[in-house]
Amino acid sequence: MKSIKTKIIIGIILCSLLTAAIISILVIVNTTKVTRSDAIDTMNYRASAVTNDLDKKIECVEQSVNTLATIAMSRMSTNRFMKDVNYADSFTGWIIDDVNRFAEATEGAITCYVRYNPEYSNPVSGIFLTRDSLSDPFESVTPTDFSMYDPSDLEHVGWYYLPVQNGAPLWMDPYLNSNINVYMISYVVPLYAEDGTSVGIVGMDIAFNELTDMVDELKIYDSGYAFIASSEGMILHHKSIESGTDLSTKDKSLAGFKAFLESSATSETSLTYKLDGKEMTMVAKPTANNEYLVLTAPSSELFANTKTLLYYIIGVALLALVVCAFVGLLVGNSMSRPINTLTGIIEQTAKLDLTASGKSDNLQKQRDEIGHMAKEVHGMRNAFRDMVDSFIEVEQTVTDNVDELNAIMQENTRLANENGLATNNLVSGMQEAADNTANIVENISAIRSQSVDIANLAQEGERNSMEIQQRANDMSYKSNNSMQQTHGMYSEMKRRSEAAIEQAKAVSRINALTDDIKSISSQTNLLALNASIEAARAGDMGKGFAVVATEIGSLATDTLNTVENISQMVAEVNQAVSAMSDCISEVMNYLESTVLSDYQMFAESGDKYREDADYFISVMSEIMTNVTALENNINEISSATDMINNMTASSADGIRDIAYKSTQMQEANESGHNKLNAVLDSVDNLDKIIARFKWK
Repeated sequence: MKSIKTKIIIGIILCSLLTAAIISILVIVNTTKVTRSDAIDTMNYRASAVTNDLDKKIECVEQSVNTLATIAMSRMSTNRFMKDVNYADSFTGWIIDDVNRFAEATEGAITCYVRYNPEYSNPVSGIFLTRDSLSDPFESVTPTDFSMYDPSDLEHVGWYYLPVQNGAPLWMDPYLNSNINVYMISYVVPLYAEDGTSVGIVGMDIAFNELTDMVDELKIYDSGYAFIASSEGMILHHKSIESGTDLSTKDKSLAGFKAFLESSATSETSLTYKLDGKEMTMVAKPTANNEYLVLTAPSSELFANTKTLLYYIIGVALLALVVCAFVGLLVGNSMSRPINTLTGIIEQTAKLDLTASGKSDNLQKQRDEIGHMAKEVHGMRNAFRDMVDSFIEVEQTVTDNVDELNAIMQENTRLANENGLATNNLVSGMQEAADNTANIVENISAIRSQSVDIANLAQEGERNSMEIQQRANDMSYKSNNSMQQTHGMYSEMKRRSEAAIEQAKAVSRINALTDDIKSISSQTNLLALNASIEAARAGDMGKGFAVVATEIGSLATDTLNTVENISQMVAEVNQAVSAMSDCISEVMNYLESTVLSDYQMFAESGDKYREDADYFISVMSEIMTNVTALENNINEISSATDMINNMTASSADGIRDIAYKSTQMQEANESGHNKLNAVLDSVDNLDKIIARFKWK
């Protein structure tokens, strides 16, 4: 077990170590952040300084070419140029001296040229001044023949058509002039007439090393360097990467290189990347010719000062830790000494040694927590002394009371045993009575259940009897009603059939009429025949009468045919009337002999059915009356039995409660004896405990 002194020392060391670690981490983080920010600011400052120098050279070239373009347009008559093909050659002679003078005055110029729109001039018209080195004078050579190349051939004539398509001055990407083996960069200004028609260009090629030498001279830290990139992220000049290389393909950390260049135009940002396995940090600045100067250095060199500071902070933290450990040792000793003294007093108290000691007097005088603890321990020891004196007095009092209580408990035990035996006998008798009463109650319950079943059956029979009586009444009523309706229908059918048969006799009168009509038709026909004969005798005078006679004969024939048809129909009607009469006779006979007799029998059965239902209802009512009387008698017996059962149960419960309480009293007496014995044992133990204390 570690001592308090050790814990205090360890606590102080841990707190010091934690404090030092937190402060160190905060210092390192902030220092690293500030160091990185300072390093980036330094790189941006150095890059900005070189970018300003580059812009001066670039602006000098732009000023020369722009001025030359202004001079050329001020001297050119665009109307004559677009109308006369040979005007361009004459114009060349007017400005060649100016072109040569500006080329000589521009630092780093390798070529200077003025070319015209081939649509309005000869294919080789224009000025092209060149020299092999910056120390040589300019010479005029024959310009490129436009007729040899298509305008879409940007590889050979892009230097002309790209600025024209751009519609504004344009810096061309660097390229190698294989004729003079010089890496150059071009600035071209397109020329336009007042109506916007392109009339030519003015351009100048600058040795690219005029810019790259300044870039190569830019160094930072131990191995930091600069390079030039295009706005598309292509390498234009680098100490170890070939020109035209897309830098974003060198490592996945450079995938955002183009976006980084765009953002660097508006803010001083940086990009951390890896190149050839080494972590690098770069900053970029845009130049006046839409290129970017990039300054890069290993990240380890940027944070070299941070490592030195880290070592310094660790050393200071270790020194502070040693000092804190020494201070903790001193503080621990000063705190552990009085605690050890107080611990000795507490150990003495733990051994029940309460004799006075002078060791705590000095501790009680201290005005700190230890002094307060010493005072409390002293008070505790005095309280223990007082408790021992009280224990002795209590011991004597308890001993005296226990002897008296022991005698009383023995007498209570004897009486409880006698009471328990008598009560157990009484409980057995009451239990037997209760069992007999329970059997009676059970039998009465069975009788009541059976009587209830009989009552239910009687009630059900009475209800069924009433339903049977109702159905019998309905049957009797319906049978009598149907029989009366059948009698009425039979009388009506009989009356109507007799009337129909009587009316059918009128057909015989129709036969007599048809016979009369036949006789009249025969006579008419005979009369018409005679009239025809007489008309034939009369000749022409009788022709009209002959026609009438013919028509009358035809009418008589038609009448005879009609009468024959009527006779045929009358015969059929007679036959139908005869069949109908036979059918009606059969129906009337069936109604009279069968239906009416059946309805009479139904009515008699309904009356008999109603009489039986009335008798059945009277029997069920008598059964219900007897069952009700039986139920009343059973209820009276059951009530009396319940009273006996309740009295028996109540008596049994009272006796059982007396027995239970007697048993509890006996157990309490036994427990009291046990407690008395335990108290006696406790008194003995109290004597032994008091004997262990030393307080005098």
